Amino acid sequence: MSPTKVRRCVLYARISLRTDESVSIARQLEAGQAYAQARGWKVVGTFTDEGVSATHNRPEDREGWRAMLASPTSYDAVVIWKVDRLARRVIDFLNANEAVKAKGGGIVAVEDPIDMTTAQGEAFAIMLAVFGQMEAAAMRDRQTAARDYLLRSGRYAGGVLPYGYRKAPNPNGAGYVITHDADRIDTLREIVRRTEAGFSIYSTMQWLQESGAPTPRQADRWRYSTVDRLVRHPLLAGMLPHNPGNTTSHARGAEVVRDADGLPVVDDSLAVMPVGQWRAMLARLQEQDKPQKAPRAMRRKHSGLLSGLLWCAEHDEPVRMWRKVIGTKDRPRAAYHCRECGQTITSPDDLVVAQFLAELGDVPHFTVVVEVVEGGSVQLQEASVRLAELGREVVNATPERAATIVAEIGRLKEVQEEARHQPAQTRLVPLGEVRTFAEDWEAAEGDEQRRQVLGHALDRVMVRRGKWGDRTDAGRLARLSFEWGMSPGDAEPGGGSIVDAGWTNVQEHGSM
Repeated sequence: MSPTKVRRCVLYARISLRTDESVSIARQLEAGQAYAQARGWKVVGTFTDEGVSATHNRPEDREGWRAMLASPTSYDAVVIWKVDRLARRVIDFLNANEAVKAKGGGIVAVEDPIDMTTAQGEAFAIMLAVFGQMEAAAMRDRQTAARDYLLRSGRYAGGVLPYGYRKAPNPNGAGYVITHDADRIDTLREIVRRTEAGFSIYSTMQWLQESGAPTPRQADRWRYSTVDRLVRHPLLAGMLPHNPGNTTSHARGAEVVRDADGLPVVDDSLAVMPVGQWRAMLARLQEQDKPQKAPRAMRRKHSGLLSGLLWCAEHDEPVRMWRKVIGTKDRPRAAYHCRECGQTITSPDDLVVAQFLAELGDVPHFTVVVEVVEGGSVQLQEASVRLAELGREVVNATPERAATIVAEIGRLKEVQEEARHQPAQTRLVPLGEVRTFAEDWEAAEGDEQRRQVLGHALDRVMVRRGKWGDRTDAGRLARLSFEWGMSPGDAEPGGGSIVDAGWTNVQEHGSM
């Protein structure tokens, strides 16, 4: 096409940040108008994409560009300010040009010597686009390298920090470092303690709101998503994400600063919990994300105290017993019954609570967490997490990146092999302030919190049929077998006991 044939043109402008005045939409359109006027072209349309990134959005994915291609108005050229206003990748630029050529036109740039209405201009434009993509890639690499250097040297690299942390002047030189926020770190520790204790995110959100805890960034109130993202943040375990800003994804923290073996670099001075403990908490949260994980009654605030804990032992496999109300309207009583065999036990709450307090009331309230005392369980777990990430990434990786991934996988496999020869152990860790089960039971408010405390001590209660007509407390207690979640004899104040993971102490009272 000869430039002398161009008579009609449209203007296209794009900007990523609305606040960037140097290349604002208005300035781009003004330059385009002046260019068209100088060449004697008539402007027959104007199309814009404001607040749209060229790196993450192809031209065909933008509203303004699509509207231009769909316009019934005929034109011979599309005038842009510079090539990077249209695309940052060569393939995107070429596809955009083909779309314009299909309408009988060509792309022309004001600031770049590009005129796609001529064969020479089209060849030169492709060269400029190639160099532009190379520069964009080099810029990203420089930014990533600079950020990585700051993070590895313990410096703050910008972005929003999670609740409980703040930036502070670097005592050893220029810039800033990340440190605990003295005014909020205790609140963060209590959020973590509650989450480990099994309290729901929603109940913790309510507690924060009712206790008047200061909100993040002066928000008007605490929100569920805020608490949920916070307890999943890797900085709680001392791991620094490359992008510490907020995100709506639950896959938060996948890309953290790593060492030469591909394992996370951990700053213990920033951690509020060990890495293995954070991973275990994260796994529990992810399990809770799955629908219908727990019995519905256990998720309701108005459910009975023992909902989900009583099981009928009159079958080859225990069957859960369900709560119901019996008796008269004036004197209702709570009971639990088996839907398969009809066995019923009336008002067992007081019996179970009394036995719980008698057995474990004076015992410190602990939870079993996966934490390294000796051995390589953390290294093994972190290596497995990283291998899974690399496996997903390698599918769409470039040949160069694929070679790097293969090398990293090899190093991680060596780490795994070494870690497997170091036996993993677990220990009992106190939930924040060391209190007894009886103290936590007394402090609990409502059945939801009481179920949390009782559930940490008791796995379940097996119920058998009793003697006909024996309705005494002793007779009903004889029908119950308690499967405790911990052993009263093995718990020691201070959390120093070393135990095997997954053990259960079964204690029976009477027999039939």
